[in-house]
Amino acid sequence: MKTQIKITLALFSLVLIASCSNKTEEASNKIVAVTDFDKVQSENEDLVILDVRTPEEFSEGHIKDAILINFMGDDFQSKIENLDKSKTYLLYCKAGGRQEKASIQMESMGFENILLLDGGMTSWLAEGKPTEQ
Repeated sequence: MKTQIKITLALFSLVLIASCSNKTEEASNKIVAVTDFDKVQSENEDLVILDVRTPEEFSEGHIKDAILINFMGDDFQSKIENLDKSKTYLLYCKAGGRQEKASIQMESMGFENILLLDGGMTSWLAEGKPTEQ
């Protein structure tokens, strides 16, 4: 019985350590709800909207004034390196996965002011927000 308790405690400890170590790889950025987008935009004069989807997705419709930097493109890192790190960036993709990965990469490059659009373009469209083509 004591062996079983020790094994259980050891497994619990490993799970706890593993879950804590994964946190360092996650972005620590603020999530912005679609309904709060206008407020966030008005409060951040230096806000840059980055669409990290593919050019094809971008051409189907994007948020007004968004800049396309394709996360899947070979030149993603070189384009990001040329951005002003003192500005605030709001990233979005289709549903949230690429924007999260892009923000992690940007954080590792020294960007500190990164916002993520909750649910990406899928949520934007679901709220009936306008797009440009």
